[in-house]
Amino acid sequence: MSLHTNSLRIVGIGGTLRENSTSLWALQHVLDIAREAGATTQLIDLRRLDLPMFQPDWDLEDYDASVQEFIQIAKHADAFAFSTAAYHGTLAGITKNALDFLEFLSDAPEPYLHNKPVGLIATAGGDQAAIHSIAAMVNVVHSLRGYALPLSIPIHNAKEVFDPSGKVTSAKYIKRLDQMGKMLVDTALRFQKRHHPVS
Repeated sequence: MSLHTNSLRIVGIGGTLRENSTSLWALQHVLDIAREAGATTQLIDLRRLDLPMFQPDWDLEDYDASVQEFIQIAKHADAFAFSTAAYHGTLAGITKNALDFLEFLSDAPEPYLHNKPVGLIATAGGDQAAIHSIAAMVNVVHSLRGYALPLSIPIHNAKEVFDPSGKVTSAKYIKRLDQMGKMLVDTALRFQKRHHPVS
């Protein structure tokens, strides 16, 4: 079996209810780089998807089409990038709510995000909150049996890092976001080769 980067499906989950979300802009940059490296990418903008609140007593069939679509996309992903705004020392509520829906992957042959690499990004208006948000997401990824990339990207003073159109203007963060996009592709390809060795 021959494996190529264009067989990889990388899904980005992020964005907030803010119109110009810096966490969404950072996520888009990473996905652009992953696509340039040959992967198929899909962006889940949580503001546009408008998921309802997660109800732990409900079955998947009890939810509307937005949840059904979200789970189908997540089920077929080979790797993820999660990007959140830092709110009060942790990840944004809209991000946490979306990740709670991944409970519906618990019955898969390889449950949750088993052995799937996940890149983590957090943007903040100040100097500290993004680091705490990354730490919170690492715990979530580990609970979901995913593999948090050794490179995470806390973006401090985020309004100074992007121009009004959403382009990254900081050479430091361009380099790190580029590295994450490429690392997601490389790591996902290694996991695929491990599970589907070429004969």
